Amino acid sequence: MSSTIDPRRHRELAKLLAQLGFESSQLDQISPVGFNWLLVDRALVHPSFSSTYNNDQLEFVGDSVLRLSVSLFLQERYGDRSVGELAALRSHLVSDQTLAKIAGAYDLQKYVVVSNAARNDSQALRSLLADALEALMAALYIATQDLAYVRKWLDPQMQNFAETLLAIPALGNYKVALQELTQGVWKRLPEYRNLPTQDLPTGEADAMPFHVEVWFNDHCWGQGQGKSIKAAQQAAAAIALEEMQKFLAVTPQ
Repeated sequence: MSSTIDPRRHRELAKLLAQLGFESSQLDQISPVGFNWLLVDRALVHPSFSSTYNNDQLEFVGDSVLRLSVSLFLQERYGDRSVGELAALRSHLVSDQTLAKIAGAYDLQKYVVVSNAARNDSQALRSLLADALEALMAALYIATQDLAYVRKWLDPQMQNFAETLLAIPALGNYKVALQELTQGVWKRLPEYRNLPTQDLPTGEADAMPFHVEVWFNDHCWGQGQGKSIKAAQQAAAAIALEEMQKFLAVTPQ
């Protein structure tokens, strides 16, 4: 691999980093030898394209850079919350799903060098973009030795996702939210009942083979289907939680 980057590729990378809030002139002043553009280039080369020059090791380092950045962000912005709440938030914020959305916001897919087979694999795309974003974080940190070059653009994204998550009961774990509600009001837990799916249309039963009801006080508060028991229970709990909240809003306790 050459120690220099093709001018066209350099312009592409400069455009990407400009989206993150950095100008080439600013980056090139970081050290006497200039900014390490090769690191950024390598961060965006998927292993399917090259077995020797790829982002595997940078992605490994980037995982730690990401977790540290997010942990510091949460401690600074939500330091009044329990460690358990912060850990739950962090698990959502560092997930492939969240990272892929952030990557999409910066059009990272346009800059990732990948084999045609991998690029056309829609199921693997989310993981590919998440890995590339982590590798990019590592490249920026290694090149600058300063976490600020990651947090400058990552923190605003994490703020948006964190606020959305905090607006969801129990951070999207509706079973926990429902349990907290029934225990808090009635000191008892809801009951989940698994139901047969033979009465469902064939296609629906194949796609969502598990069917669950939530019962409380001899009343079914919600039904849910899913590809797993847990998914079906979460779907049912989400409906039951909404129905119970409506009930409590008009019924004095």
